[in-house]
Amino acid sequence: MKTEDVLDAFTMLDDWDARYEFIGELSRELVKIADDEYTDANLVPGCNTRTWLKARPQPTDPSCIEYQADAETPLVRGLVALLLVPFQHRTPEQVLATDPTGYIGQLGLAEHLSPNRQAGMEHFIERVYQLARAQQQAV
Repeated sequence: MKTEDVLDAFTMLDDWDARYEFIGELSRELVKIADDEYTDANLVPGCNTRTWLKARPQPTDPSCIEYQADAETPLVRGLVALLLVPFQHRTPEQVLATDPTGYIGQLGLAEHLSPNRQAGMEHFIERVYQLARAQQQAV
């Protein structure tokens, strides 16, 4: 799914109940991590809900990153999928040049998430950047 697709869907959905349902459905878009990768090394620090994030070269285009993720709750799993949209299947340079502030603002997430979830979202995005830097150095 592309950023524009998510923004269009949010525009078409009339209320936040429908948007939360859409966010939950987005969790199916996640590339799951393997069972043996649910480790402390892959936990996103600063998230109240245990959330795992990993990055690897995209199988069809190794110059791009494929993020793999999961979370303990369906809502957070959906939020993770939503947050990964602007970063997924991009080069490390593109990921590092991406500022998701406008995307998040257009979605209206900041106004509809608790302060704890907002802080978790910031920690998650910082981890996305850390993994992109690591992929950049590995090349």
